[in-house]
Amino acid sequence: MTLMERTLVRAENLLGTIATLLILSIMVIVTADVVLRYLFHSPIEWAFDVISLYLMAGVFFLSLSGTHADHGHVGVDLLLQRLAPTGRRLAETLTCLVSIPFFAAMAKVGADRAIDSFLNHDALSGLIAWPTWIASALVPVGAGLLALRLVLRLVSQIASLATGRDYAAVIPLGGHAGTE
Repeated sequence: MTLMERTLVRAENLLGTIATLLILSIMVIVTADVVLRYLFHSPIEWAFDVISLYLMAGVFFLSLSGTHADHGHVGVDLLLQRLAPTGRRLAETLTCLVSIPFFAAMAKVGADRAIDSFLNHDALSGLIAWPTWIASALVPVGAGLLALRLVLRLVSQIASLATGRDYAAVIPLGGHAGTE
């Protein structure tokens, strides 16, 4: 495993751990809100805003790259089932070539929006003026890391196709790493 791959895996693991903690936070907040709402008629006023603005966005964007690395995203493998390993490598190469510009642009636009939101002190109107730049900053982190993962996968698949050596795993059938 190269230094870049190890660094990327460490970043994905860190963000995955944070996403796990965010899910745990959602569960605790929702449980507390339900108990307080129905037993004491005193809901947590900020629960919906925090969960919908920050926590759900964090879970989604912080787990993008790690989920892709584990082949955990939903995929249609109807065509892939009929392809030999070389065909699956070519399919993943094409997927990377199409996806990299999309996620790189998403990261750029997300970063611009987060910076603009921060500089303009954008906030939600309501009981608490939650700053929106925090949620916006999650987009470039997740999309940018996924773009890097896709670049690494593209280079690895091209090297595997060119040399015949396995620099990257062939896309597993069934969507789970380790299955063929």
